[in-house]
Amino acid sequence: MKIAIALISCVIWIQSYAQNDSTKTKQGEILTGEVIIEKDKKIMLPQADKIFLRSTPESFSNKPIQLAFDVKEPDFEWPDYKSDVPFQFTDDPYPLANYQNYVKLGYGNFNSPLLEAGLFRTFGNWDSRAKLFYESFKTGPVNEENSGNSVAGIDVSATHVKNDFTITPLISFKQRRYKFYGNSNRINTGFSEVDPVESKHSHIFSEIALSWKKGDVNLSFKPHISSSVQSFDQSNEENSEITLGATGSLAYKIDEAFTTGFEIVGQSAQYDGGLAYDRSLININPWVKHQKDELTVEAGFMVSSGKVNTETKTSFYPKAKVSYSFSDEWGVYGLISGGQEWNSLNGLLNQNEFLDDSLGITHTEKAFSFGGGIKGTPVKNMLVEASLIHSSFKGLPFFIPSASDSARFVLTYDNETVSVISLKTGVNYMPTATSTYGASLELNGYSVESLDKPWHTPTYIFKAYTSHNIKEKLIVSAYLTSIGGIRAPADVDFGYMKLAAFTDVSIGAKYLITPRASAFIDVNNLLNNEYERYLGYPIRGLAFKIGGQYRF
Repeated sequence: MKIAIALISCVIWIQSYAQNDSTKTKQGEILTGEVIIEKDKKIMLPQADKIFLRSTPESFSNKPIQLAFDVKEPDFEWPDYKSDVPFQFTDDPYPLANYQNYVKLGYGNFNSPLLEAGLFRTFGNWDSRAKLFYESFKTGPVNEENSGNSVAGIDVSATHVKNDFTITPLISFKQRRYKFYGNSNRINTGFSEVDPVESKHSHIFSEIALSWKKGDVNLSFKPHISSSVQSFDQSNEENSEITLGATGSLAYKIDEAFTTGFEIVGQSAQYDGGLAYDRSLININPWVKHQKDELTVEAGFMVSSGKVNTETKTSFYPKAKVSYSFSDEWGVYGLISGGQEWNSLNGLLNQNEFLDDSLGITHTEKAFSFGGGIKGTPVKNMLVEASLIHSSFKGLPFFIPSASDSARFVLTYDNETVSVISLKTGVNYMPTATSTYGASLELNGYSVESLDKPWHTPTYIFKAYTSHNIKEKLIVSAYLTSIGGIRAPADVDFGYMKLAAFTDVSIGAKYLITPRASAFIDVNNLLNNEYERYLGYPIRGLAFKIGGQYRF
C-alpha cells in the first residue's frame, strides 16, 4: 500500500494526466472519476459554488448501499469528458463539435486488440447516435489461452424533440465470451489442467423513453424489454431470462413552495436455468416536496408488491428526504427509505460472470434505510462530502462456490436479516483549469444471522485519481483503487479464507497530434498484482495498450 501511495504521489508531482474521451463499458475495479467538464462551460467542480440545489437534496447517498461489484478484467477507463481537451482554452484548437465521429484502434500485451467507433448523424428532427466496441484478450492470468476472453457490443439510439414532447428509442447489444478458468477443487487451491468450460453471456436491451413538459406538469414513460442468456459450450446447460418492464412518473408544481407527483416502476421476468419460475415487482411512490429558503423537505411512501411464482408480498414503506443549508458553503441532509428491489440475471452476471445455472433469484427487501450526511466547499472549487447510512435487508444475495464445481458460483441468502452500516467520504478538487484531484473512501460493516460471513463483500474501498493537461496537447492521468476485507467460504473443514487486500494502479497518456488525430498508451495494474476479487479467479497482472484515434 505504501508503494502504491508513493507511486501515485510521484505521478501527481510530475503533473501528468490522461483520458479516454469515449465512454467504455466498465470492466474492472478501476472506475472513472466523477468530475465531468463540458465544453464551452466555465470550469469548476459540479455544484462547487452552490452545491445545495433544492432539487437534489439526497446527494450521493440517496442509494446508500451499493452491492454491485464488477469482476471482469481491469480495464482502464478515463473520465467521461466531452472534449479531447478536457480543459477550456481561449483558442480551443481541438473543437470536438467539428469532429464528432471517431474510430479508435489499439493493441496490447496478452494479444489484446481494441476497436471502438462512434457515429453521430442528424436526420431532420432526429439526432442519431451509434457506438461499436470490441476488445479481446487471447491469453490471461491462468493456463494462458484458457483464461482469455472477449467482449463486443453495439448501442444505437436517437432523439426527436418537437415542441414539448421528446422521444428517445434505444437498442443495445453486448456479448462476452470467456471460460471458467477458476479452481475446480474446493480443497486444492491450484487450478484444473483440463480445458475449462467455455461460456457466452449475451444481453439485448430495448427501450423507448417518452417525456412531455407543459407548464407546471412533467410526464415521462419508459417501456423496455430485455433478454439475457448465459450459455455453456459442449453442454445443454443454459441460464436465460426475459424481462418486460416500464417506468412512469408525473410531477406537478402546485405553487412556488410545493410540488407533488408519483413514480411507478414495474417489471416482470421469466427465468429458465434448471429452475424455471416467474417473477414480478411493482413499486408505487407518491410524494410531495416543500421548498422554502434553505430548507427542502420531501415526504411520501412506497407501496411494493413482489411475486415469485405463487408467493406474493405487499408492504408499505415510508420515504422522506430533507436538506438544510446552514451557510453558503455547508449543508446537511437526511433520509429514510425502504422497498423491494429487483434482482436480474444480467445484473448478477455483471457482478460475477462465473455463475452456475439453477440460480434462485428473488427480490431483495430493504426493510429500512436511514441516515444522513454533510457536504460543503471548504475552499473554492473543492467539494467534500461524508455520510453515514444504516440499512436492513432481507433476501440480500451473496456469491458462494457451487458444491458440484467450485469454479462456478451460486447465490445464497441470509434467512433472517442483514444489517449494513456504510460510511462514505469523498473529495473532488480542481485547483487550476488544467488539473484535478479526487479521492473517496467507503467503509461497510455487515451483521448477518444465518450466514457465517457476508461472502465476497469488501469492508473497505478506497479510490483516488489525478489528471493534468500539459501545454494543451499532452494529457496524463493516474488512478488507484484499494479493496480489502473480502472473505470467501472454503471447504467445510477449513471454514473460510480471507482474500488478500489489493491495490490496483493504472496510468496513461494521450498526445493530441492534430485536431483529428491522437495517440494513446494505457497501463493497467501497474503493480502487477494478480489479485482475486472472487475466490479462485486471479486478475491479469500488468497490462498495457497503445493505439490511436481519428475523428472525422
